[in-house]
Amino acid sequence: MKLDTLNIEEKMGQRFIFGVNNSNINDIIKLVKYNYVGGVILYRKNYSSYDSMLKVIKELKLANKNNKVPLFIAIDQEGGVVNRFPREIKRLKNIYDISKVNRNLVKDYAKVISDILLGLGINMNFAPVVDIYNGSKSKVLLHRCFYGDTEEVTSLAKEYIDATTKGVISVIKHFPGHGSTTFDTHFLIPYVFSKKEIMDRHIRPFDKLINDVDAVMVGHLVINGLTGILPASIANNFLYQYFRKEKKYNNLIVTDELNMLKRHLIYRFYFMNKAIKSCNDLLLVKIKNYNEGVRIIEKYKRIIVRDKKYMDLLDESVFRILSVKDKYGINDNIDRLGINIDKINREIERINGELNAK
Repeated sequence: MKLDTLNIEEKMGQRFIFGVNNSNINDIIKLVKYNYVGGVILYRKNYSSYDSMLKVIKELKLANKNNKVPLFIAIDQEGGVVNRFPREIKRLKNIYDISKVNRNLVKDYAKVISDILLGLGINMNFAPVVDIYNGSKSKVLLHRCFYGDTEEVTSLAKEYIDATTKGVISVIKHFPGHGSTTFDTHFLIPYVFSKKEIMDRHIRPFDKLINDVDAVMVGHLVINGLTGILPASIANNFLYQYFRKEKKYNNLIVTDELNMLKRHLIYRFYFMNKAIKSCNDLLLVKIKNYNEGVRIIEKYKRIIVRDKKYMDLLDESVFRILSVKDKYGINDNIDRLGINIDKINREIERINGELNAK
């Protein structure tokens, strides 16, 4: 798909990954069908079983069948405590425990998750977490990180990414390092005072993995001396300087879920404007309904028509999005969707069993 074949509405839609954390997936289906949304994130409340999950995914792909660009279907499937699979699929143990006891299982862990995703038609996974675990006080990262410090986390993340089944995009998170704080950004925007700690420790896995990945998720952390008064996720100067200038990174930058910022009074009235004007390529937004999604897209259009530089920024992002979709063979086919649950569960039992045996 070439950029110049898309009109402005089709281009704008590509920048959004929308989701609803309830069973009313029809609102998202309408945004895909009528507003050309480029991606959808699935939440556990969108389906009640394996069959209903498969049905939702097929409906999303069918809604996009007459659009020019295939759909990102994304999910937060880290395993362990962050599990989005339906009840028929057994739960994997936490990656922290797996990598601590037997690092050789990390490849198997990544492969079984990505095999399931690919079989279901999901092509983007917001994993692995490459934050550095900062001790038992951090309930946010507890058991979600790899075991070890910077070098070991980087090595394990590389093995995870390499073992991920072809066709599933790994999105490393949460740049520039959520391990620098104990706060949960769902409830409070952390302010990190030590720029040195970020640069010397927490950002280093991202530095070393940047050339091995096609997508990075940016977290909602304010960092003294780096992001100004804004969280990293919408601090455009910081993002541009680090990714585009210093690292020459020309793949996807993804925001963490943006409506989290709306809960914080200081960002409530302008966070979406900042996100839209940033060099983020994909804006991840959990919405309440179809109308909210439309309002966000219309706000984006008002910004674009006022200033050509934002149209240029849009074109750059959409070019990257189309390139990654082409690279991974993203498509809306539904003919062969489905997995062998018994086979998958046996592999999960084997991995969990090796951990239990230690």
